[in-house]
Amino acid sequence: MAKRQPQIVLAIASSLVAVFVAVLLAEIAVRIFVPYTDLFVVTGRIAGRNPMEEWAQVDAFSAYRAKPGTYGSNGKTVNRHGFISTPDIEPEKSAETLRVVFLGGSSTAGSGYDLADESTWPWLAAELLRERMGGGIDFINGALGGYTTFESSGRLWSRLRFFQPDIIVVYHGWNDMYYMTGTREISAWKTLPDGSWGFETGPKVAVYAPHWSDHVLRYSQLLTKVRMDLTARQHGEIGLNDEGGILDPDRFEVFRTNLKLIREAATLMDAELFVAKQATLIVADNPGVCILSCRYEFHGFGHEEHVDAYNRIYAVIDEEIDASHVIDVTGIS
Repeated sequence: MAKRQPQIVLAIASSLVAVFVAVLLAEIAVRIFVPYTDLFVVTGRIAGRNPMEEWAQVDAFSAYRAKPGTYGSNGKTVNRHGFISTPDIEPEKSAETLRVVFLGGSSTAGSGYDLADESTWPWLAAELLRERMGGGIDFINGALGGYTTFESSGRLWSRLRFFQPDIIVVYHGWNDMYYMTGTREISAWKTLPDGSWGFETGPKVAVYAPHWSDHVLRYSQLLTKVRMDLTARQHGEIGLNDEGGILDPDRFEVFRTNLKLIREAATLMDAELFVAKQATLIVADNPGVCILSCRYEFHGFGHEEHVDAYNRIYAVIDEEIDASHVIDVTGIS
């Protein structure tokens, strides 16, 4: 037994070395081929880089605009003027051309699930118009993920007016609810605590529940990935709302004023304005959709308040826009 002891020790040592080398190689491979993840960021302990930084840049008049390029697996594009899912287009147009501008958030931009350009509803609507009316129709998708009537108003008068729109279609509602809780200072919309605006840091978002072991595991990308694979994601990955709060009825006057600004800008541009009543999953007889997502991931208030908010938004549209220019798509809600 004494003679075999050195051999046993050597075998154990060799096994440990082999395991160490294998783990080291796996760690190196993960660091080379897999995007870096900081456990303190995904558990909400610290703020990470704002993911919008990959595709957005600061705009002086509408908070931000998309960077020209191609994004996602579907080849979604942003043209040289910063318009998403829009063919390359010149500001000047012929007298025979009818130009349609679409304003809205991610559902109009088609960026919620990175729809291919040809699958976005503004693109399809333009194709349908050409089929029914003949050629001579082009369009601009002036929407962007996260836009409210604030950003669309700024983008319309500062950028889109130079493209001589003939028709403007507005599709807003959901994103405007972000400023409709009393906890947010409306005069500081789209500003950081220091008064600046940019994408250097993002919000603290707890995608995974924190654990004491994170203080050790975060130094290894291999162990970080294993920890994430073995842990269930928690609600909040879309954008954890720590503020809470309740719906502020006075904020619907902000939406009304923004809509008036868009309406008057369209009048000055000699463009015809159409406003859609946005379709939604948040309806009175379907509370399950909102039980988790609404309060914890989005606006900070619950299902009944969301239903009320949409009804108030629809009422403002009816009061401010002529019925002949209201597009009601709530039938598919």
